[in-house]
Amino acid sequence: MKASLAQRRILSVLAVVLLTAAGFAFGFVSCLHLRSFASSDLRHQYLLQTGDAPPSVRVGVTAALRAFQDGYIKRDPKELDSFMRRVFPENDDILLFGADEGEWVRGHRAVAELIGNDWSQWGDFRFAVDDSIVWSSGDVAWIASVGAVRDQRVDRPLRFSAILTRHGNDWLFRQVNFQWDARDPRPGDVLRASTYLRLVRLVLHHFSRTAQ
Repeated sequence: MKASLAQRRILSVLAVVLLTAAGFAFGFVSCLHLRSFASSDLRHQYLLQTGDAPPSVRVGVTAALRAFQDGYIKRDPKELDSFMRRVFPENDDILLFGADEGEWVRGHRAVAELIGNDWSQWGDFRFAVDDSIVWSSGDVAWIASVGAVRDQRVDRPLRFSAILTRHGNDWLFRQVNFQWDARDPRPGDVLRASTYLRLVRLVLHHFSRTAQ
């Protein structure tokens, strides 16, 4: 009798632990998938003003942006060294802020390593090269743009900004910043029916992809 009671208590504790773990996992996954992204209309308004850079500066900076974009489109590890030489100065201090926590890297080698990881592990990153806002003062230019990372047919919007300096006829990146354009779920979202509808759609989408 005592053994049976002890077994039931152990099973009850295990059930509570499993339910707690399942609830935590569900909440964590929900938090990842229920982030609210800025609307496309709002993101379009970000770039309505073009900045104060003279046309000649804008042309040079846009060429550097396009080279940066091309590297992220091709994502060829064999071209990483030539990409770094093309868009970053080799002997100057450079800094890159990634979109995720802890992604603060400084120096040519560290930046190259993070970009290489992006190419192998990230989704397809694209940003509005030609519509980017470009400001300048002398041999310094700074830009702001919007883009998205497509992973498994889902676009995750982000903001993209950078500081460049003139080196001869070229503009090279001194600082790069990726930032997700989203907010995490709020406590009040739990009370909204739309939150649960989104979860249901996510689950159905997952099962439909699994069945394909």
